[in-house]
Amino acid sequence: MKEILHKYRAKFIAAAVIVAVFAVAVIVLLSLKPQLLSGKPKLILSSPPPLAVSDRNEFTIDVTVSKLPDNLYCAASVAIVFDKNKLEFTGVKQGTMMTYGDKQANGSELTIPTWQGNTETANQTGQINAMYLDMTAGKYAYCAEGFDSENNNVMLRLGFKLRESVYSGEVLDLTVADAVLATVTGDSDGSSLATVNKTLQPVNAKIVVK
Repeated sequence: MKEILHKYRAKFIAAAVIVAVFAVAVIVLLSLKPQLLSGKPKLILSSPPPLAVSDRNEFTIDVTVSKLPDNLYCAASVAIVFDKNKLEFTGVKQGTMMTYGDKQANGSELTIPTWQGNTETANQTGQINAMYLDMTAGKYAYCAEGFDSENNNVMLRLGFKLRESVYSGEVLDLTVADAVLATVTGDSDGSSLATVNKTLQPVNAKIVVK
C-alpha cells in the first residue's frame, strides 16, 4: 500500500512541476511586449552594445524587417526621432535587403539600393527622414527574392556618434515616428506595410552609455 502511495505521490509531484513550469512560461509570454508576440511584420531598430561615455567613434543602428510578404514594394520611408543634443547623426548607410535590378555579370538580378536622407537637416531637427523610391514602379522594387530573415533583412543602417554632452549611465532612445513599405497598388488592396495603420509594428532602440 505504501509503495502505491509513493508511486502516486511521485506522479502528482511530477504533474505539479509540469503545471508550474507551464504557468511560468505563460506569464513570461504575456509579459512580453505585444509587438514581439504579434505575427505582423516588424520594423526593428537594433540596440547597440553599451558605449563608453568617452567613445567618439561612429556606430551604426540596423533598421531591420522581421518578414516581408510576397509583393513588390516600390517605395519605402522611415522617420526616426533621436536626441540631437546627445547624438550626432552621421548619415544613412547601405543595408542588406535587395531589390530587383539590372542583370549582373554573375547572373543575379538583385541589388542593394541606396537610400536618401539629409544629414544636416536631421541634426537640426532631431528627426531622420530617409526614403527609397523606385521610379519605375516595379523594376527596382523590394521583393521576397531579395529578402531573408537571417542575412538580407537590413533595410538601411543609420550612423551616429556620441556628443560631448552625454554622461555615464544615460540611456538614449531612438523612436520610430513613421515607417512605410508601399506597393504599387498602395492602400487600395491593403498590401502596403505601414506603422500608421499597424500593418508594420515598430520596435524602438535604446543606446546605453556606460
